Amino acid sequence: MRFDLHVHSSHSNDSTSRVEDVLDACVKKGMAGVAIMDHNSLEGSLYARSLCREDLLIIPGMEISSAEGHILAYNIRELVPRDLAVAETIDLIHAQGGIAVAAHPYRLWSGLGEENTASNQFDAIEIHNGRSTLSSNEMAERLAIDLCRPFTAGSDSHEPATVGTTYFETRGDCLTVDDVIQEMLSGQGSTAGVNRQRSGTVGYGVKCIRQWMGRGFKRM
Repeated sequence: MRFDLHVHSSHSNDSTSRVEDVLDACVKKGMAGVAIMDHNSLEGSLYARSLCREDLLIIPGMEISSAEGHILAYNIRELVPRDLAVAETIDLIHAQGGIAVAAHPYRLWSGLGEENTASNQFDAIEIHNGRSTLSSNEMAERLAIDLCRPFTAGSDSHEPATVGTTYFETRGDCLTVDDVIQEMLSGQGSTAGVNRQRSGTVGYGVKCIRQWMGRGFKRM
């Protein structure tokens, strides 16, 4: 079964994707489930779950801007504040029974970097992100192997057209959120999909700089 474990909706300030459109795109792409991981917001995830769709499993979560970089929090129901230290952010995720994942650790603008990822108690590392370059994803995979950490994957989609282009694939059926979480932590699933092409890196960088300036030089 295929799950896109990192998708953004219009509840992220850098995406305009309606939640309904994201979910429809997931079904069309053959996804069994999705995690809507909006920046510092649970609204998109909670709204998706409220729709009670029978054709798609919704894994609750959000992407948190810690003081050092982005952290994916899965299976939480309450907001975790932004701009806290990495260790404190992880503790708050765990206090809810959630799991903390280092998002795209080698991304220049928002990744935690190798030292922060290695020195904190992350439950898993995102090793295949559709908006990261192949080299960045390969380094993340090597880091996960070196640290003996499980892994996740997702498109990091900000528009319906790219939903499901990168995904985590389970070994067998995962019919509940707990099933998916256990599969993520097992280290036995697999990942597949696209990477950001080098030809798109300049445009992506320009976009990030513009957004950064528009936020008053504040981290996403």
